[in-house]
Amino acid sequence: MTTQISVETLSPITHNQIPVITTELLAHLYSADVKNIQNNYARNADRFVAGKHFFKIEGEELRDLKHRPSLSGSVKIARNVRSLILWTERGAARHAKMLETDQAWEVFEKLEDSYFCKKSEIVNAPQDNDIIQGDGHSLLIHFDEHHQISYTEKVPADAIVATVERVRGWMEKQGYRVMSKDEIKDMTLAQLLALK
Repeated sequence: MTTQISVETLSPITHNQIPVITTELLAHLYSADVKNIQNNYARNADRFVAGKHFFKIEGEELRDLKHRPSLSGSVKIARNVRSLILWTERGAARHAKMLETDQAWEVFEKLEDSYFCKKSEIVNAPQDNDIIQGDGHSLLIHFDEHHQISYTEKVPADAIVATVERVRGWMEKQGYRVMSKDEIKDMTLAQLLALK
């Protein structure tokens, strides 16, 4: 008897302590073909950033992943696979957007609520607005346009480390309206005045 895979029965997969999902699992959950996910990625490769939307696993790292006992029940990796894409929450969201189906959006919302949200438990990050206080031992890593490490620097102990999305979410929770220049640019004067 096979277990039906759903968001609720999905065992967490992590890479670098970040929850991720394989192309095959994403396609299954979104009721899409694996080829459709792969083609959407290929057609929109410039909209996906490695380390932000996905991780490409190859070589020794892939061999280690294939032999990880915690994946044996939830992920099947073919022996002849030379690379594997693991999608982050943001990558999974982009695929839901490209598929434009109610099913994909409903499943992504469930993934967002119960699968990807587990990252704070996995990395034991503080729950206070999901902003991490610098500890004097953290490093800020800068990448160049070829996704190679350009340089690193220590994060001062009194610094607060957060992504733009987390800061935006925190500000919106505090009652601020945060908009990009593009969003404001497209608004009429009446719409801008209505924001007050």
